[in-house]
Order: sequence, then structure tokens, then C-alpha cells
Amino acid sequence: MFCVQIAEVVVAIENRYAFTERLCADYIVDALPDECYFSVSATSEEIAAENSDDGTFSPAYCESLALYRKICTRMLDYNAFLLHAAVVSYAGRGFAFAAKSGTGKSTHVAQWMRALGDDVTVVNGDKPILRWRSGKAAETACGQPLGEFIAYGTPYCGKENWGQNTSVPLRAVCFIERCEPGEPDRLSRLEDDGEIVARIMNQILMPHDPALAARQLDLLDRLVSSVPFYVLRCTPTPAAFDAAFQMALCDNGRERMHRCEGSGHED
Repeated sequence: MFCVQIAEVVVAIENRYAFTERLCADYIVDALPDECYFSVSATSEEIAAENSDDGTFSPAYCESLALYRKICTRMLDYNAFLLHAAVVSYAGRGFAFAAKSGTGKSTHVAQWMRALGDDVTVVNGDKPILRWRSGKAAETACGQPLGEFIAYGTPYCGKENWGQNTSVPLRAVCFIERCEPGEPDRLSRLEDDGEIVARIMNQILMPHDPALAARQLDLLDRLVSSVPFYVLRCTPTPAAFDAAFQMALCDNGRERMHRCEGSGHED
């Protein structure tokens, strides 16, 4: 057993295989199990359930997945959840890119790295944690409590192993889609909350427990109210980076407030 700190939550991990401890090396903290917020372990059945149909994954790798699934489920108790996306940090602001497997999410993040060099940091390339940090209890905007989502690095950062044990305030979420041959790269703002929720439901881990599922939906509602969402239809080229970089340069806070004021009602 060892202890890690992810998204400022200290977790005790009871593991069978050394793989998980090696994977979490940058997140291990000096704490006793009874000092942790909670502990997780995985049964043989839970480990086996993480394997592919043809059983190509090792038991050690499957255990790491089963343990992270449990960690992410329990994170909901701390206003935090898993988002299947890549998060980059630029100028102190975080930008999340979500896409179906094979669409080009990693290729797009690589464009940011090549274009911006040391000015950009990949917080996590695949499975970051978003955690809501509240503002003052009495303060509200658009009928919602003030606060912000912080994107945190985790040990689970994709096959490229892009990630760091760091965090950044989240300022926008962008869904990447592959455009048709000859179609120009295009970045568009999503305004329909229903479409946003439908898209983001494919990028989260929805728990079976009704109480936790309700908490997840509440956090999604806060996320939709907190940051702008975009769709980038593109091919994995430098031009796609140029289109997405417009998102990083806009004043997201002012845009969100303008949307609230112009809606005629509280969101």
C-alpha cells in the first residue's frame, strides 16, 4: 500500500502489482493510510473486467485501470471528476481538448508544443481531473455560485506520457473533429447547452450510484456555466493550431458575462 495526492486529495492505494506504484511515482506522498481521504483496492473480478476481449492487457495494467476508476468515482465526493481530454497550460490558463479516439487530439497538442515551446505545458495528455474551487459563499454570477474549475495532472496521461504533477485554472474546452478533405479548418463557439452536455457525456465516467451520478451532473452544470465550449473541425496541421489559438487569446470571462447579460434570464 502507498499514498498519493491527486487534485489535492490524498488517497491510499492497496495494490497487488508494482506497476501502479511505479506509474504513480511523481504523486506519492509521505502519509499514513489512516491520514488519507479514502482508500481503494481492486478485486480479481474488477481487474479482469478492465481487460480487452482478447485478453491482451497484463493483469498489472488492468489493476491500474481498475484502481483509477475507483479513485475517479470517489473524487466526486470532493467536487472533482475525470475528463477524458488533453489539457495544456498557456499564459497561466488551461485549455482542454477532447476528441474521439483516432481523431487527432495528440497530434493537435503536439502542434501547441511545437509552436509555443517552453511557453506551453501539457498538464495531462489523456485523463486529467477537474476540481471545482468555490469562491466566497455569498458571491454569485448568473444565478450560479462563483468559483472556477482547476485542471490537475494525474499519473494516467496517455500512451505519449505527456503530463506533469501540476494544475491550472480551466478557461475553455474544445471538441476536435476531423474535417472532410478540402474543408477549411474552422473553430466555432458552442452556444447550445444541451449539445455541450451531450458531447461531454462521452468524455466522463458516469457512476452507477444515483447520488454520485447526481453530483456528477451538478458538476457538469457548473462546468457549462463556467467556461466556453468550442468545436474545432480540422486536419492535424499547423493551420489547425492557428484556429484553436484564437480560443486561447479571447477574453473568456468577459464573453461568459456577456452571454449571461444577454440571455434575459439566469442560466
